[in-house]
Amino acid sequence: MLHAYMHFEALTAHSYSYSCYKCGYYPPVVIMDLHRKGVFNMPTSEMETPPADFDGRVNIKDFYDSVTSQIICTGLLTSGRKNPFLVLPSYHNWAPWIGPKCRDGDIVFNTEHEKLHAPRQAAEMSDLQMTEERLQDALINLRVDMVRKLCKQCGIDSKGSKMDLILRLREEMKNRSSYDKIFEKVWGASGGWAVVMCPCAVVYSIKFNLRAESPRDYADILLSWKHFPNIAIYDFARGLATHTNLREPENLPFSPHEGRLAEASNDNVKSAAEGKLKVHLPWLKSKKKDADTNCHPLTGSSEHYTLYDVFHEKNTKDPRDILRRIALVPELAGWVNSQCAEQLFADMRKNNYFLNTLTPSEHIFMMRNKLHHYNTQCNNKTEESIKKVVSEDVLQLDHNGQIVMAAQPPTEADVTTQPYCPSMSDLLPGLTPNQTSDQLNRRIWAVNPLPAQQKLLAYVLDKNKDPYEDILSYSPGRTLTRCDFWSLAFEEVEAQIADQCFQVITALGASQGKDVHTFSIYLVVTWLPPFHNDPLAALPDNIGTKDIILLPSWESGHWIL
Repeated sequence: MLHAYMHFEALTAHSYSYSCYKCGYYPPVVIMDLHRKGVFNMPTSEMETPPADFDGRVNIKDFYDSVTSQIICTGLLTSGRKNPFLVLPSYHNWAPWIGPKCRDGDIVFNTEHEKLHAPRQAAEMSDLQMTEERLQDALINLRVDMVRKLCKQCGIDSKGSKMDLILRLREEMKNRSSYDKIFEKVWGASGGWAVVMCPCAVVYSIKFNLRAESPRDYADILLSWKHFPNIAIYDFARGLATHTNLREPENLPFSPHEGRLAEASNDNVKSAAEGKLKVHLPWLKSKKKDADTNCHPLTGSSEHYTLYDVFHEKNTKDPRDILRRIALVPELAGWVNSQCAEQLFADMRKNNYFLNTLTPSEHIFMMRNKLHHYNTQCNNKTEESIKKVVSEDVLQLDHNGQIVMAAQPPTEADVTTQPYCPSMSDLLPGLTPNQTSDQLNRRIWAVNPLPAQQKLLAYVLDKNKDPYEDILSYSPGRTLTRCDFWSLAFEEVEAQIADQCFQVITALGASQGKDVHTFSIYLVVTWLPPFHNDPLAALPDNIGTKDIILLPSWESGHWIL
């Protein structure tokens, strides 16, 4: 049944887009982690070394087309016949999966062959040490009899307590060949699969490691992307920044400050430790007006930082790594879920039993397919939540892959060359002049705010608080901060506030089946004082054809705009 299902999926025209409707094709913030128990059996000793001219670049499309061909051919062969399209793991013919819109072409990096005997630079030695620590954690979780058996297989004294055995294995792991042998016994032959996700928990890239995980695997993925993310969250952020910058020394991927949020000075480290340092990155919420050179298309910034996830930020021994904490960025703190990868792995854990029994090529095909359906479900939930507010007909993906409302072309009736002042019958069709203010639901304008509303208003307008704190998010990538609302006390209203008010009117009209069109371009709002006699007499002489007039009208003892 499993092979029949895989044969069906291989014959289905899936897009495998691997992108999020909210974050688009190029997410500015990504979370990276490894699923250590997603492995497949593979004799690493039998893997051939790559050709001498292999530079770590693989054609992703050709590789996955060959994997699909193997799955299709398996469904057509009689039992016992050898598959002519069989794909075996090799360092020069193995590729991660990256969405077609996200990656920078079909040639991607897979430099796992460099893990074999490549000498490490001094700045990168912590890479190996961190991997050994993870393996030690896995050893602690094994039963005592399993640890004793592992010691015997490595030729180590198997007598003593569990901790004595682990300490002996720790010393043995300093030898690279012994380390690989212990790793294969504990985790399986392959190195698990590494994922890169957006904060919405949509998977953008997945890499099926042949050997033990290291920052090299994530650097392969990020350097294969069309646009490098501004924020990369990883449990070994320092190692990722060091390794990636060493690979691209002429154009450092993680800069400024080597991917830290501030210069690694004693004053900054001390301020961060005391909770006094805040690093504002407003372009995470609203794109820079004056975009940087070689910037990210969604933020307009060319700055790139690598931060620790919240559960590993205290594991580092370098005091400067306190400048890599999420809590230092108000635009990220309390918003980004750095554990969404762990939540995905917990959900996928039930599949480990049957996935880990598949051949390597079947394993990666099945995982790519399962994550494709997982991403589709996430995007469908996002779309359904948006449809509760706007009509399905106006939703589309823009050039960055984000879901937006489609611009509706104006009709001939919308175009006029003469000034136009709508009457109340135009603004509220179907109402008769005799309808009372209760029927118009206008009594709210004469009611003072409730205590809870007054408290909320005082909080929003408090100038002693952070002016860049996000108060309202009203569309993907667009937010209103506290300082935006400070214009409410003046005659000139901040444009984004007025724009949001008009969007609320549009949404309310749509909920009642009415088409309400609002325009935020060349918008001039003229506020008129109430006149009991003729409001038109208060209109200024310089009214333009594109002005929108909020005209007061006296009905049933109340002023109505």
